[in-house]
Amino acid sequence: MHSMIHSFGCFLRLLILITIFLVWTVPSVHAEDPFRAVTLPRAARQGEACLIRVTGPASPHSISMEFEGVRYPMAFSEENGTYEGLLGIDMGTQPGLYDIKIVSTDGGRGGYRGVFSFRVEKVDFGIQKLSLPSSMVDLDAKTLERVNQETKRLAALFQAFRDERLWKGAFIRPVEGKVSGAFGLNRIINGQERSPHTGVDLEAGEGTPVLASNRGRVVLVDDLFFSGRSVVLDHGWGLYSMYFHLSETLVKEGDRIGKGTMLGRVGSTGRSTKPHLHWGIRMNGARIDPFSLLGATETADSGFGLKQQ
Repeated sequence: MHSMIHSFGCFLRLLILITIFLVWTVPSVHAEDPFRAVTLPRAARQGEACLIRVTGPASPHSISMEFEGVRYPMAFSEENGTYEGLLGIDMGTQPGLYDIKIVSTDGGRGGYRGVFSFRVEKVDFGIQKLSLPSSMVDLDAKTLERVNQETKRLAALFQAFRDERLWKGAFIRPVEGKVSGAFGLNRIINGQERSPHTGVDLEAGEGTPVLASNRGRVVLVDDLFFSGRSVVLDHGWGLYSMYFHLSETLVKEGDRIGKGTMLGRVGSTGRSTKPHLHWGIRMNGARIDPFSLLGATETADSGFGLKQQ
């Protein structure tokens, strides 16, 4: 049974990577268009990070994209003249057809906006049933107030946008180990429906080093009721990663850290029954499957070097 579950988990991750490659290229239609081609998914899944690629003029002032009223910057590769950006589809986005706008701001010409469509597909995230001590589920008034304040604090943090990209190249896993709690699971705790699982749980032994998925700035180090000892990194451009249930933290707020920097050690603090790491991603507030971010940044032509427009 264990091998079957492990194989199924590998199959799901493979599907995510395959989805990223199912893209289509839209050629420029009008002679005055600054875009020679735009490559985007034919379909994206709920909770997916998508790579969007634009082939354009040699040196416009900037190219960015807009989705559902949110701006997503794009990085430029001098080697092949390609702009690339990451688009986050929140796990709760309703399935259907959506528009993405590619916007060029080009000095004397003013600018150009191209509109392209793609489909968001529904995902069956599955159900996870858990049994936990009642003190971690049925909260007294004082604890509930604490949880509400911590939830508001995190929500405000993930909405903050830093117009500087700190990350470079592909993201990496913070720890090795099998997935014990998949992204998006609809959780039933002690028979009560609770919020869905917005990250992935990675099994690892107590004290295992937890590494930064990419370059960034530490914006939160705290001991939270549900998440236990926690670290949150701001990678810039609205992209955040979080590392929960740590036994200890080894960084402080304000630190600039590199990819692979040790942030802390695996533990079982907060609402947890055994040592593991909860690893989560937010992209402009969207709840994103961390494994889809790995796949999207691995397939980028530009490698997302630090030069940006």
